[in-house]
Amino acid sequence: MRRWLALAAATLIASVAAAVPAAAQTGPPDPAQAVKGQLRAERGVQTAEISHTIFKDATSARFRINSRLQLGPNGPVAADSTMQWVLDPKSRKMAETNERLADLASPAYMTVVGGYLYASGLYSLPAGKTWARSAAPRPDAQYATEAATEQTAVNVFDPAALRVLLKGATVKPVPGGFFYQGTLARPKVSWRLWTDATGLPKRLLTNKHVTGKYRFAKIERIDTRYTDWGMPIVVVPPPADEVIDYDDLEDPFGVSEPTPKELINALR
Repeated sequence: MRRWLALAAATLIASVAAAVPAAAQTGPPDPAQAVKGQLRAERGVQTAEISHTIFKDATSARFRINSRLQLGPNGPVAADSTMQWVLDPKSRKMAETNERLADLASPAYMTVVGGYLYASGLYSLPAGKTWARSAAPRPDAQYATEAATEQTAVNVFDPAALRVLLKGATVKPVPGGFFYQGTLARPKVSWRLWTDATGLPKRLLTNKHVTGKYRFAKIERIDTRYTDWGMPIVVVPPPADEVIDYDDLEDPFGVSEPTPKELINALR
């Protein structure tokens, strides 16, 4: 009996000793593979984003975008988004007395599905119509992403591109997951990515330094959060009786009247 116990103990110790080095060598899960596992029909993800543009004259502008992306085997196939200009105190005060500026600060809505872009809150529409429809300028898989997020330097929905991005990045464990960071040369972008314990992106922060003599912007910062990976999402177009084709709009932006000087200054 003693010999059997000694043998069992030796076997247990050996197995534990062998397991420790193996665990220590295990790296973080592959985010590209984790995202690839989410590319399924009628499943998707939600995003919440703040974009902050700093101009050369030291002024700035912020926009908030909340979106739902419907995914497919090759990436996003449809999206619906809510966008809003985040007013600074000065612009907010002006909006109290300027109806056009207040309209610009109101939420706008976009839906990309079935090869069309539907927009509400952006144009001056006739009575009974709430959406303007136009043909999407690019395939759904590309344009759905563009409509849902300002993140163009880093595309987390493309596993191949994500794998290339992370190849030269630094990584370290953080509570609940992992943290990556790196830079891109063209355009000049520094980026930081947080993932959960399975490798799925939770947050992406990019800083793009804009160069060029005729560029108005100086720095573009975009902070995007990703939640509810794998949730059921099926994006549908708006009701047909509420839609008008953009080409049928006589004055899409309602600018037939002279634009007030203070509105022009605010937009600058």
